[in-house]
Amino acid sequence: MIQEDLTALLAPLVSNRVHGGVAAQGDLLPYIIYQRVISATENILNGNGNPPINWTRMQIDVWSNSYASAQSTAAAVRAAMLGWSKTNLNNGEQDFYEQETRLHRVMMDYSIYHYN
Repeated sequence: MIQEDLTALLAPLVSNRVHGGVAAQGDLLPYIIYQRVISATENILNGNGNPPINWTRMQIDVWSNSYASAQSTAAAVRAAMLGWSKTNLNNGEQDFYEQETRLHRVMMDYSIYHYN
């Protein structure tokens, strides 16, 4: 599953604090949360789509207690994604500050092309 592959890629960046959907209660910072935005099988003519190529759009959020930490962790995510064996494209990023939790977040949007 692409979620397991993504977790394995990003876990070393934040001492295994990578979660699908929601962070664990009281998790140390920084941590990464990802969620699948949409997933589809690409229809290609070359080879009759066998094996089919899957396209998954994934939102990757980096959370930290400082802007600098959020930015440096996001840079590490970017580098890991560039070196990943799965073809992917960074569709854009946005910075947030969550007033209620007093946490900084970098939201990253990726398209990932894969066979599993």
